[in-house]
Amino acid sequence: MKNKLISSEWNQSADVFFRIAVLIISGLVLPLILVLLVKFTGFSEILEEISKALIVALLILKLFSLRQKIIAGVLFGFLFGLSENLLYLNNIFKLGDFNIFWQRFLWTTPMHIITVLVILFSGLAGKRFLIFGLAGAIILHALFNGLVGGF
Repeated sequence: MKNKLISSEWNQSADVFFRIAVLIISGLVLPLILVLLVKFTGFSEILEEISKALIVALLILKLFSLRQKIIAGVLFGFLFGLSENLLYLNNIFKLGDFNIFWQRFLWTTPMHIITVLVILFSGLAGKRFLIFGLAGAIILHALFNGLVGGF
């Protein structure tokens, strides 16, 4: 009985580790993929939030505790925002003002964390509510882009 318990804990730990590793990679790589799609379609808010919702549904909501889910959501949103900001470094260097990077980082990274949490908390109410979180995240992202469009 004790061996089964240890085996179960090991499997659970390995599952959490795997999900977090994929989550980290996703947070860093998704903006690279999406920048091409956004240039083609022009729908940054929709594409970014759909991709975040997929990560929430497929990885974050399957974690074991509420605390793990919230930490994973914040981590994913932070990495997504960081990666997106790094993509804009070339444009920032062309402008010659690195302060723009920090301004962008201080505004857009929290926005990405918030939109992930909106999706996550709606998903915690039930997977069928994810669509409402997705809609809310798209609206927040669009409002943000409209208000802070200079970044």
